[in-house]
Amino acid sequence: MIEIKITIEAALALLLERMKSELKFRQKAGLIPTSYRLDDLSYKQLMEICEAAIFDTIFLLPTDLIIQETNLTHIIAETVKALSRIYKKEEFLLFSNRKAKLLIQPIVNYLSNIPEEKEFRNN
Repeated sequence: MIEIKITIEAALALLLERMKSELKFRQKAGLIPTSYRLDDLSYKQLMEICEAAIFDTIFLLPTDLIIQETNLTHIIAETVKALSRIYKKEEFLLFSNRKAKLLIQPIVNYLSNIPEEKEFRNN
Protein backbone atom coordinates (compact mmCIF):
# COMPACT_ATOMS: atom_id res chain seq x y z
CA MET A 1 0.00 0.00 0.00
CA ILE A 2 1.24 3.45 -0.91
CA GLU A 3 0.76 5.99 1.86
CA ILE A 4 0.04 9.49 0.65
CA LYS A 5 1.64 11.97 3.03
CA ILE A 6 -0.61 15.03 3.24
CA THR A 7 -2.22 16.64 6.23
CA ILE A 8 -5.97 17.00 6.38
CA GLU A 9 -5.47 20.77 6.62
CA ALA A 10 -3.49 20.81 3.36
CA ALA A 11 -6.05 18.56 1.66
CA LEU A 12 -8.81 20.82 2.97
CA ALA A 13 -7.10 23.90 1.51
CA LEU A 14 -6.87 22.15 -1.89
CA LEU A 15 -10.51 21.07 -1.72
CA LEU A 16 -11.74 24.54 -0.77
CA GLU A 17 -9.87 26.15 -3.68
CA ARG A 18 -11.30 23.62 -6.10
CA MET A 19 -14.80 24.13 -4.64
CA LYS A 20 -14.48 27.89 -5.21
CA SER A 21 -13.55 27.24 -8.84
CA GLU A 22 -16.44 24.82 -9.24
CA LEU A 23 -18.84 27.42 -7.81
CA LYS A 24 -17.61 29.97 -10.37
CA PHE A 25 -18.13 27.46 -13.20
CA ARG A 26 -21.68 26.81 -12.04
CA GLN A 27 -22.38 30.52 -11.70
CA LYS A 28 -21.13 31.15 -15.25
CA ALA A 29 -23.40 28.34 -16.45
CA GLY A 30 -26.35 29.99 -14.71
CA LEU A 31 -26.92 27.09 -12.31
CA ILE A 32 -26.29 29.18 -9.19
CA PRO A 33 -26.94 32.92 -8.77
CA THR A 34 -23.75 34.96 -9.09
CA SER A 35 -24.38 36.70 -5.79
CA TYR A 36 -24.06 33.43 -3.84
CA ARG A 37 -20.93 32.36 -2.01
CA LEU A 38 -20.19 28.85 -0.78
CA ASP A 39 -21.43 29.89 2.68
CA ASP A 40 -24.85 30.69 1.21
CA LEU A 41 -25.46 27.25 -0.30
CA SER A 42 -27.48 24.40 1.15
CA TYR A 43 -25.80 21.19 2.26
CA LYS A 44 -27.04 19.43 -0.88
CA GLN A 45 -25.58 22.11 -3.16
CA LEU A 46 -22.31 22.15 -1.21
CA MET A 47 -22.04 18.38 -1.39
CA GLU A 48 -22.58 18.39 -5.16
CA ILE A 49 -19.85 20.99 -5.55
CA CYS A 50 -17.61 19.10 -3.13
CA GLU A 51 -18.01 15.83 -5.03
CA ALA A 52 -17.26 17.54 -8.34
CA ALA A 53 -14.19 19.18 -6.80
CA ILE A 54 -12.97 15.83 -5.45
CA PHE A 55 -13.55 14.18 -8.82
CA ASP A 56 -11.59 16.90 -10.63
CA THR A 57 -8.76 16.83 -8.09
CA ILE A 58 -8.42 13.05 -8.32
CA PHE A 59 -7.78 13.35 -12.06
CA LEU A 60 -4.83 15.66 -11.31
CA LEU A 61 -3.07 12.94 -9.30
CA PRO A 62 -0.56 10.51 -10.81
CA THR A 63 -2.37 7.47 -12.15
CA ASP A 64 -0.45 5.05 -9.92
CA LEU A 65 -1.79 6.79 -6.82
CA ILE A 66 -5.32 6.37 -8.09
CA ILE A 67 -5.30 2.75 -9.23
CA GLN A 68 -3.08 1.25 -6.53
CA GLU A 69 -4.11 0.70 -2.94
CA THR A 70 -3.52 3.92 -1.00
CA ASN A 71 -4.97 5.87 1.89
CA LEU A 72 -6.71 8.20 -0.58
CA THR A 73 -10.23 7.26 0.53
CA HIS A 74 -9.32 8.00 4.15
CA ILE A 75 -7.88 11.40 3.20
CA ILE A 76 -11.00 12.25 1.20
CA ALA A 77 -13.37 11.17 3.98
CA GLU A 78 -11.52 13.10 6.68
CA THR A 79 -11.25 16.19 4.48
CA VAL A 80 -14.98 16.20 3.75
CA LYS A 81 -15.69 15.76 7.46
CA ALA A 82 -13.50 18.80 8.12
CA LEU A 83 -15.88 20.86 5.96
CA SER A 84 -18.36 20.65 8.85
CA ARG A 85 -16.16 23.10 10.79
CA ILE A 86 -15.97 25.52 7.88
CA TYR A 87 -19.60 25.55 6.78
CA LYS A 88 -21.25 24.69 10.13
CA LYS A 89 -23.14 21.76 8.60
CA GLU A 90 -22.95 18.59 10.67
CA GLU A 91 -24.10 16.46 7.74
CA PHE A 92 -20.52 16.50 6.44
CA LEU A 93 -19.53 14.42 9.48
CA LEU A 94 -21.53 11.52 8.03
CA PHE A 95 -19.23 11.22 5.01
CA SER A 96 -17.48 7.85 5.28
CA ASN A 97 -14.58 5.97 3.72
CA ARG A 98 -17.21 3.89 1.93
CA LYS A 99 -18.73 7.00 0.31
CA ALA A 100 -15.25 8.18 -0.68
CA LYS A 101 -14.52 4.81 -2.27
CA LEU A 102 -17.82 4.91 -4.19
CA LEU A 103 -16.93 8.39 -5.41
CA ILE A 104 -13.51 7.48 -6.80
CA GLN A 105 -14.27 3.93 -7.97
CA PRO A 106 -15.47 5.02 -11.45
CA ILE A 107 -12.14 6.81 -11.93
CA VAL A 108 -10.20 3.76 -10.77
CA ASN A 109 -12.20 1.53 -13.12
CA TYR A 110 -11.70 3.88 -16.04
CA LEU A 111 -7.94 4.23 -15.55
CA SER A 112 -7.49 0.51 -14.90
CA ASN A 113 -9.14 -0.39 -18.21
CA ILE A 114 -7.07 1.81 -20.49
CA PRO A 115 -5.27 -0.27 -23.18
CA GLU A 116 -2.17 -2.29 -22.44
CA GLU A 117 0.38 0.37 -23.38
CA LYS A 118 -0.36 2.29 -20.19
CA GLU A 119 2.31 4.83 -21.09
CA PHE A 120 0.19 7.50 -19.43
CA ARG A 121 1.41 6.19 -16.05
CA ASN A 122 4.87 7.59 -16.63
CA ASN A 123 3.70 11.21 -16.87
